[in-house]
Amino acid sequence: MNPIAKRPAAVLVVEDEPLVRLYVSDILGQSGFEVIDAATGDEALAHLSAGNLCAIVSDVSMPGGVNGFELARRVRESFPNTGVILVSGVLEPQDHLPGGVRFITKPVRAATLLRLVREVADPRFTLPDPGLA
Repeated sequence: MNPIAKRPAAVLVVEDEPLVRLYVSDILGQSGFEVIDAATGDEALAHLSAGNLCAIVSDVSMPGGVNGFELARRVRESFPNTGVILVSGVLEPQDHLPGGVRFITKPVRAATLLRLVREVADPRFTLPDPGLA
């Protein structure tokens, strides 16, 4: 069996607004995902090197040098199996998103978020039972 499949499915939540980050993290955590969080794109990049993420849910507009679009581009280049969902209440993608990247608008509905995470998640991971939600 693949060693990745034995690990809990971890999702990185990248959001600079603490309440939104907590809300998204709670949705995922209560559904059985392991949740790692980051407040900036730069902080998110530091979590990527471990390579143990099945998906990333990231805000588009964040402080620092790495916004959500740049984060998505880097993830798709270096970790092509890791799913990416970009979220924004203000910005819409102006260009084509990198392959496999999904986009949703705020406010985020729990059912939509969970469906998208399952759709984009790295298939090498064993995802939590959907009945946990």
